[in-house]
Amino acid sequence: MAGSAQFSDVVESLLSRGVRVRFRAAGTSMLPTVRDGEHLIVAPVSAREIVRGDVVLCETWRGPIAHRVEAVETDAAGASLFLLRGDASLSRDRPVPASALLGRVVGVERAGRTLSVAFPGGELVRRWVSATLRLRPTLDAARGWLAPTGAPRPTR
Repeated sequence: MAGSAQFSDVVESLLSRGVRVRFRAAGTSMLPTVRDGEHLIVAPVSAREIVRGDVVLCETWRGPIAHRVEAVETDAAGASLFLLRGDASLSRDRPVPASALLGRVVGVERAGRTLSVAFPGGELVRRWVSATLRLRPTLDAARGWLAPTGAPRPTR
């Protein structure tokens, strides 16, 4: 974990100075938006600017992670909490406080081109995906109810 702490420190330092950061992503939780080994471009952002559907880089209990914002909520003290989920993940991550936000992912480099991680199709598609993200927990639960008798039930 020492490596991830150093990574986060360097990224946070650069982003706080207004510098965009580029690094290689590892893992498959953001498929198909981000493939294992592709480079992400992260820009500085204020927590107030983050909306559902953005892909953010946050420091979490398991290290830095770039996942999509499924919802933005407010805790009892009035601070923002981000509810994140990888595009390919079946379950949500633990809530992340605004203080753990490092930046917004603004692009992914694939085959020599920089692609947006925003929803293609603009506002209409963003609204459709946002509605789908709100329904996802219900759909996940329904999958368990619809499993054939004797089949293993999904767990969280």
